[in-house]
Amino acid sequence: MNKRQVKNLFKKYINEECTKQERALLDNYLESFQDKQILLRDLNYDTEMKDKIWKKIISESTQDEKVNKYSFINYIKYAAIITVIISVSFWFINSKSSTAESNSELIIAEQAIILKTSDSEKVIIDIENQQNLVAKGQVVGKQNGATINYLNNKTVTDLVYNEISIPYGRTFNLTLSDGTMVHLNAGTTMKYPVNFIKGKEREIFLKGEAYFEVAKDKEHPFIVNTNDIGVRVLGTHFNVNSYKNTDSYAVLAEGSVVVYKQLLKSDLETHIKIVPGQKASLLKENITVKNIDIDKYLGWRNGRLLFDNEEFKDVVKKIERKYNVKIENEYSKLNNLKFKGDFEDESIIDLLDTFKESARFNYEIIDNKIIIKKPI
Repeated sequence: MNKRQVKNLFKKYINEECTKQERALLDNYLESFQDKQILLRDLNYDTEMKDKIWKKIISESTQDEKVNKYSFINYIKYAAIITVIISVSFWFINSKSSTAESNSELIIAEQAIILKTSDSEKVIIDIENQQNLVAKGQVVGKQNGATINYLNNKTVTDLVYNEISIPYGRTFNLTLSDGTMVHLNAGTTMKYPVNFIKGKEREIFLKGEAYFEVAKDKEHPFIVNTNDIGVRVLGTHFNVNSYKNTDSYAVLAEGSVVVYKQLLKSDLETHIKIVPGQKASLLKENITVKNIDIDKYLGWRNGRLLFDNEEFKDVVKKIERKYNVKIENEYSKLNNLKFKGDFEDESIIDLLDTFKESARFNYEIIDNKIIIKKPI
């Protein structure tokens, strides 16, 4: 069967419209794929359709060890969605789980969006549902799908923090209590106040990458702290990237910001102001500024994966974050090459095959690991 025929067959399968002959054909097709994760990715379905197919397969195969063996828990970005739907109610209700159940919950937690509250409670965010966020008996925010909106309680006088962690393969959105919108990229952790306090700076702490649309407030500057740099604004739109083992930078889309080294936060003379279309990077202990095409830095918000003459090691990091995979490069020659590309809905197989057109190499997929090998 070609790809279009397979997709039409899955559509009938979901809607329970398959004839006996079509169902037998589909079953045989599924049996030919031990790694069903790769099958669904390669068909280029959207996330919702992948979820529907996988849940239906699971529901019809609860006694089938083979299906369990290839559970999405160990695979790609759709893992967290499925496992949370199945397990989140049990997570909160049963406080006396067995060792095996605890291990299962640990795996889920590693793949899920986790919110750590001011009470040190860890909440799994199920993007298929909605819930109220409660602190000290009061509702402080509401989660609906892939977004949390915090309420603005102007009577609060104590500064308390939440911390949210986004796994590889996922993105998430927050609206903070002042109305600031934050778009969080995969592999990102951000600590932030549940409510900002009058008379105090609006200060958050970031590890990873986020795009900020800061609500204007001249009396309360908004400050983004990373391990290496700080960004200070009054109200503007900008992107900050501070992943581990990469050069931290800020990109400005609108307004103006001041960027500085954390170690020189108090030395105002070292602070650098940038304008829209500029990038401030910390390179070799110094902040440098250059003009850039800002769209190339903000495409991730719309699910795009862009490479602009980038070294292979940087390409690998981006692929790992977007697709929630681990890549091992056994072909060192690729490290000397640079790549360009613009991907959106492509499967990881399509992406790798596209790169193979410009740089010869082989690859092998084992579970959620991709091994890059020398061409034969």
